[in-house]
Amino acid sequence: MKSILVVTGLSHAYNGSLALDQLSFALCAGERLAVLGPSGSGKTTLLRLIAGLETPTLGDIALADQTASQTGEVLIAPQHRGVAMVFQGLALFPHLNALEQISFAARGHGGVAHALELLDRIGLSHRASARLDQLSGGERQRIALARALAQKPRLILMDEPFASLDDEKRAEMRELLQTLLDETTLVLVTHSREDAFQLTNRVLVLDRGRLRAFGALEEVVANPCHSAVAKTLGLGQLLAGEIVGPGEAITEFGRIAVLNKSKSSKVQVLVRPGQPRIVPRPAGVEVEVVSLELRSPDLREVRRVAVVKAATETLRLILPDKTVAVGDRLHIRIEGECDTVES
Repeated sequence: MKSILVVTGLSHAYNGSLALDQLSFALCAGERLAVLGPSGSGKTTLLRLIAGLETPTLGDIALADQTASQTGEVLIAPQHRGVAMVFQGLALFPHLNALEQISFAARGHGGVAHALELLDRIGLSHRASARLDQLSGGERQRIALARALAQKPRLILMDEPFASLDDEKRAEMRELLQTLLDETTLVLVTHSREDAFQLTNRVLVLDRGRLRAFGALEEVVANPCHSAVAKTLGLGQLLAGEIVGPGEAITEFGRIAVLNKSKSSKVQVLVRPGQPRIVPRPAGVEVEVVSLELRSPDLREVRRVAVVKAATETLRLILPDKTVAVGDRLHIRIEGECDTVES
């Protein structure tokens, strides 16, 4: 499949401080990429470089086999890249109504007729003449999305587009976006795992400007290689461990079977939800229940979680019943094989 975006050795610095450090990856037409990472990891900087709004300190960006940016130069201006961007602040025009917002972007791409079609697809035909101050937050999000699609771009960049919406509206926007994208390639910057899991099929994890993972979403979830990936994707809890034999590590919560990918004897062990289990005394490791939590309702059942402590580290334990109280002493064992990840 043909690559629509190729990033090679990309670095960018602000006042001598690296925001991105030697990123390389490629995206094929029609793929949907989630870019995740903590605040300050370089996510928005990456989008701005792809859009041509920033000049790379080092490295190349190619769009559909054309070099768009290279070290110290923007070769293709933002308006000529075939790239649309939906900013977190939306950047809608305050003096234009809903239809005019979209029509402005649709010039040369079907004009008003295309804009009216998009208004219908986002369910706002009846709001065509509404001014910006007459639109709700969710309606503005829909207009911003339609305006991006009106340009018929080969690539859409979205920077935390649903950050200002509540959970219900956010879910509605995800469903709408799925129906609108068709074959358009997407790069979505988000802090939301739900956005990533529902809308994309590839993931890129940034940590302090460095690429910690890139690949098919399911593969990255199944085989995380770095602690930043486990934390960002919420894959489980990390324990300090030491390899004590083939496929085995010792932790504060006892000996754990591991799939060891580290060259060091000191490792981080990823314990996924459901692996810690209560076992009969005296098996397992004795722990103390230090607090209790509730998980989101699942099939009308509110699931209780205990935070348990061994020596200095804690784990979350999904409880099979309601009889556990703070201060109780339990015996637990971590079942199954755990991944080890780099720190």
